[in-house]
Amino acid sequence: MTTRQRILVVDDERDVITGFRRVFAKDDVQIDAAHSGAEAIAAIKAHRPDLVMMDLRMPGLDGLQTLRKMQQLDARLLIILMTAYSTSANVIEAMKHGAYDYLVKPFSVEKLREVVKEALKVSTDRSATVSVVPRANDPDEVDAIVGKSEPMQRVYKMIGQMAGTNATVLITGESGTGKELIARAIFSHGDRSAKLFVAVNCAAIPEALLEGELFGHERGTSAAPGKFEQAAGGTLFLDEVGDMPPATQAKLLRVLQSGRLERSRGTEAVPIDVRIIAATSRPLEHMIQQGHFRADLYHRLNVLRVEMPSLRDRRDDIPLLVEFFMHRLNAERRGREVHVSTVVMDKLIAHDWPGNVRELENTLRNAALVAKGGTILPGDLRLKSESSDFLPRISATPAPASDRILAQLPEANTLDDPRFRDIEAQVAPLFDQLVGARARGNRFSAFDVMERALIVHARNRNGGNQLRAAAMLGITRSTLRKRIARYKLQVSRRGSKGGGTR
Repeated sequence: MTTRQRILVVDDERDVITGFRRVFAKDDVQIDAAHSGAEAIAAIKAHRPDLVMMDLRMPGLDGLQTLRKMQQLDARLLIILMTAYSTSANVIEAMKHGAYDYLVKPFSVEKLREVVKEALKVSTDRSATVSVVPRANDPDEVDAIVGKSEPMQRVYKMIGQMAGTNATVLITGESGTGKELIARAIFSHGDRSAKLFVAVNCAAIPEALLEGELFGHERGTSAAPGKFEQAAGGTLFLDEVGDMPPATQAKLLRVLQSGRLERSRGTEAVPIDVRIIAATSRPLEHMIQQGHFRADLYHRLNVLRVEMPSLRDRRDDIPLLVEFFMHRLNAERRGREVHVSTVVMDKLIAHDWPGNVRELENTLRNAALVAKGGTILPGDLRLKSESSDFLPRISATPAPASDRILAQLPEANTLDDPRFRDIEAQVAPLFDQLVGARARGNRFSAFDVMERALIVHARNRNGGNQLRAAAMLGITRSTLRKRIARYKLQVSRRGSKGGGTR
C-alpha cells in the first residue's frame, strides 16, 4: 500500500514541533523533528522527507544557510521557510535559493493545513513518474494512463515527442478525459522532471485572487511568491485556462513574451524560467471569435497540442479502465472484494460517458458501496442518463446550428428580440418530454427542473465558484444562493484536483 509522507520540521523552539504533531496527529503523515540546521542535514541524509518546514532564524546555521546545503544534497527537496520577520528581501533571497514558499508567523491552523496539503500534492506530482503502461493488477499505481486504443496510441506518441522539448503545450478535450495526467506525463518524462510540477485550476480560483495566485504580490515590506516563482525551473500547469479573466490573460501574455513578471503592487521585474502546459475543456477558437479569449495568447499557448479523445471515442479501453479501477478499489476495501458482472460490463461499454473517465471511476466507486454479494449488478449503477426515471435520454451534443444562433443573440437585455425564438425552438423537445412525464403522473415542476439544471451546469463550468456562476447566469450571487438552498444543492468546496482522473 502507499507509504506515509514525511514532513521534516526544523525549528529551535520545541513548542513549534509539538504544535505540528498535534495539528497533523490524525493525518496519514509522519512528522520528523530537527532543532538546528546541522540536525536537519543529518535527518535528510538518514530519511529523505517529502516536505521540509524550516524556521528562518536559528542559532548556528540559519534557515537560508541550511537551505543552500539542503539544495546541494538534493535539488528536488520541497522546502517552505517559516519566520516572524517577513521582508521582500528575505522572500527574494529564499526563492532564489530554491525555497518553494514562505510562511509568516503566526499562522492559523487552517492556513498551515492548506499550505502543507498543497505542498505535499506538489511533492507527489514531482516525484511520481506517470506510466503509459500500468503494471498488471497493481492498484498502487495511481499515475498510470490506461488505454491501448488507437486514439490513445496517438496521444502516447505525442507525449514522447513533446517530453524532450521545453515548448509550451496546450491540451484540449472534454472534462474528465485526464488532461492533468497527460500534463504530468509530459513533465515526468522531460528534462525538467528533477524540478517541480505546480498545478493551478484557473476556474476554481476567484477572479480577484487569481492574479496574485499566479504572479505573487507585495504589501509594504512583505512579499508572497506566486505559482510562477514556486515552479521555478520546473513546469507550471494552467488547468482550464479558458476560464482566465481578460486582465489576467493580458498579464500572462506579457510574462510569456518577456520571460519576466511583476508581482501585484511590486516594482521589480522578476526573471522566470518555467515551462507552461495549459489545458482547457472550452472551445478557445470559438471564444476568440466571441472576444472572450485573446488570439495572441492562444497562439503563445498553442505551440504544441494534444487533443484528448472522449471515452465514447475509445470504448475498447473501457474494460481495461474498469479492471484498473476495480483492482484499486478492492485494495482499499481490504478483503471485501467486489467484481463487475458481464451484463454490467456490457452496459458500461455501451454508455456514452458525458463525464468521461472521471465519471466511470466515480460510477464504479459508488456501485461498489451498494453492491451485495460481491458483484456489481445493473441495479447498482447510477449512470447520468439514468439518474431520473421519468426523463428519456437526451444527446449531450448541441444541434449543429447552436453556435450560430448563440453568436447572433442581441446584446440588449430585452427578451422580446425575435432571435430568441430560435433558442426557444431548441428547448421544445425537452419541454415536450417534461410535460409528457407530468402527464404520466410524475409530480414535479418543469420550471424547477430547467432552472436547477442551469444552476448545476453553471457551477460545474466554474469549479463551484458561485460569483462566476451567477455572472454566467445573469443573476446576483444572492439570488444564486437562494436557489441553491431551495433545490438543496450541496455547497461545493473548491480545492486542488486529485489523482482520480485517468
